[in-house]
Amino acid sequence: MKPKPLISTLCLILAVTSVKAQDQYQAAMSQLVTYSDTAKSIDNLKVANSFGRIADTEKTKWLPFYYASLFTTLESLKQTNLGQIDPLCDQATQYLDQADKLAPNNSEVYCLRSLISLSRIKVNQTARGMAGLMEAQQALETANKLDPTNPRVYHMLGQQAFNTPEAFGGSKEKALQYFEKALSLLEAQQDRQSTIEVHWGSRTTVPMIAVCRKYLNTVSKAN
Repeated sequence: MKPKPLISTLCLILAVTSVKAQDQYQAAMSQLVTYSDTAKSIDNLKVANSFGRIADTEKTKWLPFYYASLFTTLESLKQTNLGQIDPLCDQATQYLDQADKLAPNNSEVYCLRSLISLSRIKVNQTARGMAGLMEAQQALETANKLDPTNPRVYHMLGQQAFNTPEAFGGSKEKALQYFEKALSLLEAQQDRQSTIEVHWGSRTTVPMIAVCRKYLNTVSKAN
């Protein structure tokens, strides 16, 4: 038989090591999330790579993979070099697939899949437009079924309604309704704002509400 004191000591060492590792993970994630929340301007790929390095270390945690995918996707959306969009979306998808494995049936993952699909459309709107929009819509519908209280679903529906011509089903009035719903849900989840849990949306939802209201007021006065 092994001496019980030795077993107890080993268990204690392992427990302390585990706690320290968890503390380091929380600290690293908190620092990056806070930076991305508060910085006026950020380098999306540097942030994505930083989350990617955490993911390489914390291979059982889905959030680092999710955030690495998110910021890679955001970089693809701002790209003016169309040749860079697909490679960025491919990288974002690889990160997101790993997040999906670690946290299956996750509404946030499907929201991001929708955003990736929309980004790919930019490469060739004529050839990819219809299929890309359908793919994005299906991903959002799945996200909504998985979590009807996810504000990012309504934020993205608002963006789609705002940017889609009325002849194809879009409208600023619909967009406003979606954005207001998103804001209401974001406010109900204020406790997430100071955590590493997914909580993005407020910085873009609030300005879009103002834009929609201004547009609708202008149209109303003109009529």
